[in-house]
Amino acid sequence: MPKPLARFLTERYHAVDFSLLLPLLARLPMPLAYLLGVFRGWLHARLSIDWRTIAFGADLHRLTSASFRQILPDSPEENIASLVRKRYMAQAREEFEAHLVMADRIDGLKCSFIPGEEVLTRRAGGRGLVLLTPHFGSFFLGYAFLCRLGLCCNGMSSSITNDLRVIPEVQRYYFRKYRALEPKMNGGRILDQEKGMKPFYAMLQRGEMLLVLADLPASPTGVAMQANFLGARRVMAGGALRMARQTDSDIGSYVCRHVGNGEYRLEFGPFCSCHDEKALDSIYHFFSDKIVETPGCWWGADLLQVLPAIGVTMERGAEETNVASLRTNLLSDVRP
Repeated sequence: MPKPLARFLTERYHAVDFSLLLPLLARLPMPLAYLLGVFRGWLHARLSIDWRTIAFGADLHRLTSASFRQILPDSPEENIASLVRKRYMAQAREEFEAHLVMADRIDGLKCSFIPGEEVLTRRAGGRGLVLLTPHFGSFFLGYAFLCRLGLCCNGMSSSITNDLRVIPEVQRYYFRKYRALEPKMNGGRILDQEKGMKPFYAMLQRGEMLLVLADLPASPTGVAMQANFLGARRVMAGGALRMARQTDSDIGSYVCRHVGNGEYRLEFGPFCSCHDEKALDSIYHFFSDKIVETPGCWWGADLLQVLPAIGVTMERGAEETNVASLRTNLLSDVRP
């Protein structure tokens, strides 16, 4: 099939999928909805369907395969291929779960907190909390479960989904997804970081919680940090650490996974002082363990290819570093 025709058909499928099929799926009886959601995930895995591939031409299949080979260097190719399929299915499930939030159907879903919700509710001192999680499993639905605990929850989003190359149906999906969660956030909001960082600092200064995705690369003009992640010391976006330090907020972590129809398990990782030099390394060690445990749940695995490993001793504590000062190091210290 000619590439222009294939692209046109994929875009049309995506438009119908996000505007009609997913909303319909989210209104079916739950057992049937989850069953058909699995089939949708299988189809997306079979066809390597992802909105970023359509919008930006990113070869996520190839990038994800490369990441899984890095994480599991001794794994046979058939296992890598299986993990890539699971990655597409994990993202498809996350999109379905977001539509359950939009349809206001999550009250009947069950979530167990490991080790227990008191990890979050018994924090002392009234300080803010920067809560980190990767593009892993059911992180968005997990945050909805955290909102049930009565804390004021906030989120940081990105305006990349408003790029003109992103089809309107996907743009509307992200807007409605965030707006649907906000009434459950106990007074909190989800704001685009590109519109300014002052509101996020104010949230933390009021002692509120702010969700930040943990597996993103540093922007060219932003702040970077270093942490030990998946077998190497890596450079990644450092805004979360800077906000925590400047507001004297704590840093915490979690992952959330689907364990059965309508049932989820949310696991808390380390909760640390922002001034603890080992805080980020302990949090990213937790993320690394969870990703290696179930690699196919990491539907952001392609991002590993833009989180460069640098030649810094692994035992060194994580630190915040200005991007400009890193560039010189990267020229000589990036590992092949």
